[in-house]
Amino acid sequence: IRSDSSQVVNESIPQIYTKATEMRQIYRKIDKLEAFVKMVGNNVAGLEERVIKAETDLGAFPSTFKKILHTISIPSFLNKSSSSRQQQTLYEPPALFKTEDYFPCLHEAPY
Repeated sequence: IRSDSSQVVNESIPQIYTKATEMRQIYRKIDKLEAFVKMVGNNVAGLEERVIKAETDLGAFPSTFKKILHTISIPSFLNKSSSSRQQQTLYEPPALFKTEDYFPCLHEAPY
């Protein structure tokens, strides 16, 4: 029993401590990854809002349908003046994150 106890104290506890230290590093990486995923989710949600607003402001009538309707000689309802629409504002692209800022190893050569 004493030899088992001293083996645990001399060998197993240092190994457990080493593994615990490694796990803390892994936990930090997981926390960073969770923060990254949350940030990306927020970016996607913001972009979705902008798309919905743009579709609402500009109308979401696909150009394919417009072309089909023009070919069957019903262009008059499609060519109504857009005076009822609000004056269009200039498009400003959203500020997006760069993956390279979060994963610097992507700058390295491929495998």
